[in-house]
Amino acid sequence: MTCVPGTAWADPAIADRSGVADAVIRCRAITNDKERLKCFDAAAGALNGAIAARQVVVVDRAKVEAERRARFGERRRAADLPTLQDADGNRLDTLTGKLAQAARTSDGNWSFTLADGSRWVQTDGQTFAVAPRAGEPVVVKRAALGTYKLTVGRQPGVRVRRRA
Repeated sequence: MTCVPGTAWADPAIADRSGVADAVIRCRAITNDKERLKCFDAAAGALNGAIAARQVVVVDRAKVEAERRARFGERRRAADLPTLQDADGNRLDTLTGKLAQAARTSDGNWSFTLADGSRWVQTDGQTFAVAPRAGEPVVVKRAALGTYKLTVGRQPGVRVRRRA
């Protein structure tokens, strides 16, 4: 679980945690049982109030990771929450999967649908030596200047953008 004060992500390993989360953690250091229980009750009440007031958001890391994978490649507004990094501090830069469908678009580029349901559209006009087929492995990598490169099987990659 991760506590998010306001809109800034916080992690137990980072000193920039929410003050109400720190209060709960500080209670653990109290040795007297009655005082520790009193501290936990007060801190839990403050944390519950902060959650109710939407000053702190508690999220499950596994759910955030699933959401990150589902939204990989989507354009984001500046007001969106920042991408939560994994436990090692890395952002998601590569998505792997299987090709569910590939079709030519009216402009001669390709449209790709991956097995996870994400849809991508080619933007660079590059050609494939062999037409992509369903079931082939696909790798989508973050490229320069907010672009993405999609590789089907062993063929050279093409530039793509995520389709809504």
